[in-house]
Amino acid sequence: MTALIKCGNYQLKTIRNIFVFLLIALFSFYCTDFEKEEEATPIEEYPDQESWDNNIYFSREGERRAVVNAGYIAKYNNKKYTILKEGVTVHFFGDDGTPNSVLTSEEGKVYDDRQDMTATGNVIVKSKNGTILYSDELYWENKEGKIISNVPVKITTETDTLFGDTFKSDPDLIDYEITNARGTSEKTISIDEE
Repeated sequence: MTALIKCGNYQLKTIRNIFVFLLIALFSFYCTDFEKEEEATPIEEYPDQESWDNNIYFSREGERRAVVNAGYIAKYNNKKYTILKEGVTVHFFGDDGTPNSVLTSEEGKVYDDRQDMTATGNVIVKSKNGTILYSDELYWENKEGKIISNVPVKITTETDTLFGDTFKSDPDLIDYEITNARGTSEKTISIDEE
């Protein structure tokens, strides 16, 4: 009888070892797949602050330069930017505090540290002098007080329609630079030969 019990213990130990091995293999396989699944599915980051139909104020040297209004505003503190959606309107102001122009776009992004902004989607800037700028994307550089576009633009006035590849201007659209300018104009431009 003693021999049969020892043989039975050996068989039980073997079965137990196989069971433990299979259990470890199963958990290892499950954990590995779970980690891969976790890596494949990024965790959605939620904004630190949200607001609807609200304003953001831009200033330079204590003077108001622009007021941004958006249907939805989401601020991300760690990323140091603010997302603007559901229609964006920006009112630009001159050195004397008077309104110079109005920008509208579908969306935007404010870089909080610099108070710079990117406007995207059907961007239109209308100045108080009647000049209108159209683009798919514009960048507002707060420190320099310039609007910049590195994508094609269209500018219209009462007498001119110009197209260009890039653009840089004051927000009032009076002093602007446009590369590869083409279109129609009634202005006389003198070209001095040096």
